[in-house]
Amino acid sequence: MNYKESVRWLFDLINYETTNVSSNETDGTPPLARRFDLSRVHKILESLGSPHHTGLIVHIAGTKGKGTTAALLYSVLTANGYNTGLFTSPHLHSIRERISINGEKLTQAEFADLAVSIRGIVQPHNDNHPNDKITTFEALTCMAFLAFKRSAVDIQIIETGLGGRLDSTNVVDSSIVGITSISEDHMEILGTTLVEIAKEKFGIIKQSVDVVSAPQDATIVPLLELICDEKKASLTLVGKNLSVAKSAGSMLGQEFRVWGDIQGRPVDHDLRTNLLAEYQLENAAVAIGILEKIRDRGYPVAYDKILLGFNNVDWPGRFEIIKETPLVIADGAHNPYSAMRLVETIATDFPNRPVQMVVGLSKDKDASAIARELSPIAKGIVVTKSNHARSMEPEIVEDAFWETGIPVRTEPTVNDAIDRAIIQTPKDGIVVITGSLFVVAEAREYVLGIEPERIMES
Repeated sequence: MNYKESVRWLFDLINYETTNVSSNETDGTPPLARRFDLSRVHKILESLGSPHHTGLIVHIAGTKGKGTTAALLYSVLTANGYNTGLFTSPHLHSIRERISINGEKLTQAEFADLAVSIRGIVQPHNDNHPNDKITTFEALTCMAFLAFKRSAVDIQIIETGLGGRLDSTNVVDSSIVGITSISEDHMEILGTTLVEIAKEKFGIIKQSVDVVSAPQDATIVPLLELICDEKKASLTLVGKNLSVAKSAGSMLGQEFRVWGDIQGRPVDHDLRTNLLAEYQLENAAVAIGILEKIRDRGYPVAYDKILLGFNNVDWPGRFEIIKETPLVIADGAHNPYSAMRLVETIATDFPNRPVQMVVGLSKDKDASAIARELSPIAKGIVVTKSNHARSMEPEIVEDAFWETGIPVRTEPTVNDAIDRAIIQTPKDGIVVITGSLFVVAEAREYVLGIEPERIMES
């Protein structure tokens, strides 16, 4: 298989990123248990020589911020000279973004070679087990572990895809676990309450690991503490053991301090990051806590490399300025909580500036709740949809915003929506593109002139 053939093969597998996980099955079995089974991934990895046991493993789950936290760690550890692998999802412009080593995504040849290596295991399994097929994400997970073994990485940074307990990444024996902010999302899959959702995400906590968590809702902190106690896992909680505060900021980045105590050891860092939005500082604090735990595991991390890594971190599409005149910001706020934090940031960092929003959502999102969160700062909304199969029809999003009393227009494509929003924006105004990372990806491609991979369309 060449690169295009390998991508097509992967996306011909069962792919819950383009289809509805819960489907129409009504046998009463919880969607997670019905759809996800770690035994499939274990079988593939055993056939590959158990590559997932390579190096020190940091496993990260959460609703918002897990990718940012992973990117910060990756940037710092690579700057420090460690052979570091990163597995994250989804991607913006190329599927190769999901697996990277030492600051570089896989080449097309490397990606295709990995796909060939696992196809000989995956395809016979799927042919012989039509009701228990290996999925696209499971295959990608195995490819990542195989890539990391081939490169003999020192440290793996693994971001969960969905949930945690039954996520295909949860085959690892992690040493350190990061838990970022948990909010209500994917409720049709993970559970109908915050506690149920948190229980799934806390499922990556294993015996005797070190856990570093972002501040969490008061209803789920007792559950986190109980699980850590049962697993004899040390817990560092931002907001309790670690504190973070912003000292200065501009459109170029933020200066901040992280301080506190980790198991009796004082921690105090004055830092800077090129990431915008104050909510990113919680993720930075989680990253600092994890870096302290990496040190405890025998991997020294130099302070100047933390500064360098935080300054140079590359994590696009998260409160990213993609155009300065007029100011255009892209942020993949995909649920009500994310939308609320986006609004807080705009109101704090750009007060009294008129805001036009371009919004497109995925089918499984609560359009009305997201519209209620975004509407307080919006002077106008331009609704659209991405080319992704999971995109919500614009009419549904439009109706949700009309209910808030905000003027709404609909454009058929992301490009058209951006053009419309810019026309409607005064010189001192801001265009905010949000709702899903699929919309953000197309916005970046249009505004920044990035050539996307259209393999499935060619």
